Amino acid sequence: MKYQIKLLISILTIGILFTGCARRSYDTSDQLVLGISENLPLYSTDSFGENHTVIPDGESLADDNYKDTKAAVLLNDTTQEALVVHNAHDKIYPASMTKLMTGLLVIEAIEDGSLSLDETITLSHTVTFQENNVGASDLTKGCKVTVKNLLYGLLIRSYNDCGVLLAERIAGSEDAFVEKMNERAYELGATNTFEGLMNTTAASLGATGNHFVNSNGLPDDNHYTTVYDLYLIFSEFIKHDLAYLIDSLTSYDFTYTDANGETRSVTLEATNGYISGEFQFPEGYSLGSWKSGTTTAAGNCLILEFVKDDTGDKYIAVIAGAEDRSTLYNDMTMLINTAK
Repeated sequence: MKYQIKLLISILTIGILFTGCARRSYDTSDQLVLGISENLPLYSTDSFGENHTVIPDGESLADDNYKDTKAAVLLNDTTQEALVVHNAHDKIYPASMTKLMTGLLVIEAIEDGSLSLDETITLSHTVTFQENNVGASDLTKGCKVTVKNLLYGLLIRSYNDCGVLLAERIAGSEDAFVEKMNERAYELGATNTFEGLMNTTAASLGATGNHFVNSNGLPDDNHYTTVYDLYLIFSEFIKHDLAYLIDSLTSYDFTYTDANGETRSVTLEATNGYISGEFQFPEGYSLGSWKSGTTTAAGNCLILEFVKDDTGDKYIAVIAGAEDRSTLYNDMTMLINTAK
């Protein structure tokens, strides 16, 4: 498997100057030093499709080390080898890892020209949630904010209202956008995502175990997935330079104009404990894209890609349902150190 391994700034600059590819004119300020490595693949045209790791239903390659998590996998995506498999096809709640699919659809819309990072959206309503507006930004009716800030807020700080606003912009309503999420997941081979679609193709495949009902991953009994389907979705997400760029930021100044015309700015810190310095990322590896998630129903969750520096092999690790944050990062560190 062949990867572009040049520094991100060089790649984007060359793309802009010589190919005229406007979609790569992304802001490269505040790049995460940890993620900028000569060993880290930025964009792979063949990292997915037919070339992905297959985990047969019922396969288990784990020991008691992961008993405090609901599901976990470690996959060498270069050799297509499964190294750790713990309940890979069991139903789990994805929490904010759902935003990988939301982000993917937004990035694809930007790349096909139907959406622009610079487009300004004026809020026609305040997005609210049942649980005290949990995980939301300060945006209210009348605020003006760019698509870029909504997307960065969605993926860096995991703002739930940003997901709803982007969904409404792309599809007209969150419900219509959710249909696109499920359809796109099915196209990617994440067939466990389609119990709720009830179309003849999905039914003929006996699809069970995964169904999206919102754009952000807030708790719902009918919003669920599997860690293997998340791997398939993530594999497509990380093919995009913009996804990698956002995930490699240490912080971001989320700016908007309030209903009174005043400019507001909030510095966002990444929810990833490795990036924040709360937990030590193992030496000898380079961190790539990622998404965390936490709800009471889902437990503590994290999906990430990394590269083993001495071999150049790319890995994807997923943990869902860890009982607490320390368990999540201790187990993730154990997964990473299992890479061979």
